[in-house]
Amino acid sequence: MTQIHLSHKGELLLQERRNTPKELRAAIPQYISSDMPQQHADFFAGLPYLPLATLDQQGRPWVSLLVTASEDDPTLGIKQGGRNTTDVVAETSPFDPFARAFQQSAMPADQRRLFAGVGIDFRNRRRNKIAGAIGVASVEDSGKLRLRLISDQHLGNCPKYITVREVTHVQRTAELLHDSFDTRTEALPEIAKAVVDQSSTVFLATKYTAVDNVADTQSDMGVNHRGGAPGFVRLYEEQDGEQITTYLVLPDHSGNRFYQSLGNIETDPQVGLVFPDFTTGDVLYITGEAENLADDEAEALMPRTNLLTRIKVTGAVLVKEGLNLKLTSEEQLSPYNPPVRLLRQELEQMGHAPLAEGKEALSATLVSTQTLSDSIKTFKFRLSSPINAPLPGGFGVFDFSELLDRGYSHMNEANPQMVNEDFVRTWTLSSAPQFDQNTNAFWATDKVSVTVKRKPGGLMSNVLHDNAAALVANSLPVAFKGTGAGFTCFKEGPDGTAPTVPPKMLWIAGGVGITPFMSMWDGIVQIAKTNPDQMSTDIVLLYAGRGDDINVLNHFRPPQGALPDHVKFRIAAFQSTSTSPSAARSAMDSLYELVPSNILKLEKRRMGIEDIQSVTELNAREVFMCGPGGLMNGTEAMLTELGVEESRRHRETFIF
Repeated sequence: MTQIHLSHKGELLLQERRNTPKELRAAIPQYISSDMPQQHADFFAGLPYLPLATLDQQGRPWVSLLVTASEDDPTLGIKQGGRNTTDVVAETSPFDPFARAFQQSAMPADQRRLFAGVGIDFRNRRRNKIAGAIGVASVEDSGKLRLRLISDQHLGNCPKYITVREVTHVQRTAELLHDSFDTRTEALPEIAKAVVDQSSTVFLATKYTAVDNVADTQSDMGVNHRGGAPGFVRLYEEQDGEQITTYLVLPDHSGNRFYQSLGNIETDPQVGLVFPDFTTGDVLYITGEAENLADDEAEALMPRTNLLTRIKVTGAVLVKEGLNLKLTSEEQLSPYNPPVRLLRQELEQMGHAPLAEGKEALSATLVSTQTLSDSIKTFKFRLSSPINAPLPGGFGVFDFSELLDRGYSHMNEANPQMVNEDFVRTWTLSSAPQFDQNTNAFWATDKVSVTVKRKPGGLMSNVLHDNAAALVANSLPVAFKGTGAGFTCFKEGPDGTAPTVPPKMLWIAGGVGITPFMSMWDGIVQIAKTNPDQMSTDIVLLYAGRGDDINVLNHFRPPQGALPDHVKFRIAAFQSTSTSPSAARSAMDSLYELVPSNILKLEKRRMGIEDIQSVTELNAREVFMCGPGGLMNGTEAMLTELGVEESRRHRETFIF
């Protein structure tokens, strides 16, 4: 009987929950062809590799990346044997669980052996899905497979999230490193976790089991590609005594809204995954139990994510050099890839998990701006209710989606990042709340400031810079999602005493990475003025900025009223080339007028290792760093060369 693929109850549930338009839901069967289009037949015939999945004796999905072309073995290949019949001769390792599934007991005569696959061409990001039943299958001891596929579902897919790469056949010697194909395991060895961490390409197999097997909802399988920046699949473990349970977390990137894979999971949690490493040839095969988490549940596990799939690992096979393909080009990540989202527990370990201010929803309204340079402004917001702000150096989370979100778009060639844009930004608070000398604590506040640099090609920095006047004039609020303090030089004081800072510090900042130090300095000044006996520190600030960006150092000019002698502060600034030499010179002259020469030293060059080395008592200082990745990586290398202990380095990042 020719299958007409109407969406089953799991798919319909996801489509409704995720607001797939009714007209699209009704049209989905028209996109899925029962007969293989000639374009698909020609496409599959030219593929040198093919991701395929089937079920083992326990009904668990296993998916593999089979090699279907080799100069050394001309018998390998994909050929059309008829309208919906595809003959596949492929090689894999003898340890591949996809191949091992065929060596188990034969399927009962009244059951079809299901399969699904997704043809994919890494050279041009073309892909097409295929599913049906396996008519004939044989496996040689070497792992060589001969399959006859009888397909009844064919669907073209978009090119989003596929990594472009060139690969070629190479004969490898497979070695089994971990095997729980026949047993249940929920723990993975470190080498298997490393394969997950490097992956930008994953294949996910799911299944749907019909209750009555009527034509419009008969049992089937699906295989889909999942891609993103390396590390987009997150892994965490839970331990109960000696029992370790491993979970994989796949955030859902914007797709065609059919929700076939996630719909299958709604009805049957068993899934399979394969993680290929095209550099080493290592392959990790996973089977497990999946669940979809949405909205608050998703946000609780992975902030800034409203839909994800969590998979509890129940079986795994890791084969060293199990993939007879080698990478022969640089990999080109998809421009549609969103930033890697970290798990809440990862953010908490970094001190970057936002803390919501109770159940009341907060909003932030822009009230004024201050121009610091041609590309840097400070934006001052008023909150709808006071908050207990984090210690100086902390961050706030601003959600502009109510103002800017224009709804779903499937593709956007002009600006691919907009497809998964959530309009949420985490910015360091560049202001410190007022300090109360009576309670020795920073007051609750309804005023916060962020200092933002206009980023060429960036979205939110340009929105904020270009629309600040309108936001102020119209008092347009944005959602304020919470605060946190992962990067601060302050520690809470014991027994009601004032917060403390290290007695000697080196601050290293680049560009707008100066913002946490602005609020830290404000906090130090406030405590020093109100509690002079409780604040003693010696700070050296090394700042690298382009052109007139060094104007931000005006924030550190001597405050009104003398500071105690035991609070010392010196600045060495390094001004690199600028597109506006006159603005750069003006910024330099202005700094010299406002900041005394005994505090400021200004150089028209890049910062080097000799500048760090010249800092007095370097090995006695706590080092705090914030800035662009290149500057931070270079600084880390210089600190290592100078023997600065890792335990005394504190680094802020912009990845959360």
